[in-house]
Amino acid sequence: MSKTHGGGGYGFDWPDHEMILEQAIDECREIKEAIDDAEPPERIQAEIGDLLHTAILLCIFSGLDVETTLSKTNEKFEKRMRTIKMLTKKHNLPNLQGQSVELMLKLWKEAKEITKNVKP
Repeated sequence: MSKTHGGGGYGFDWPDHEMILEQAIDECREIKEAIDDAEPPERIQAEIGDLLHTAILLCIFSGLDVETTLSKTNEKFEKRMRTIKMLTKKHNLPNLQGQSVELMLKLWKEAKEITKNVKP
């Protein structure tokens, strides 16, 4: 993806990252409204697509390669999930099915801390 993804080559550029982040917040609100209003899946998908597009614009604005960024975040998520599985076994649980959201969040935070500075 290029720096002109969207409207950059036409002069439709965001002046700073703050405005892009505000746009992302607005897109999140629109997703929540669509879900809360039980809108059809196509509407929810469109709103999520808008959020993804905004995230891509923020990535490009920040001078980051979109594909590399996505690849790195996938690696980070996979590493955390492996750690969560290890922690689940440590708690003598076969998996997290039927477990409380509180336990899942606790394990997620613990895995995040453990994997914070570990290379893939």
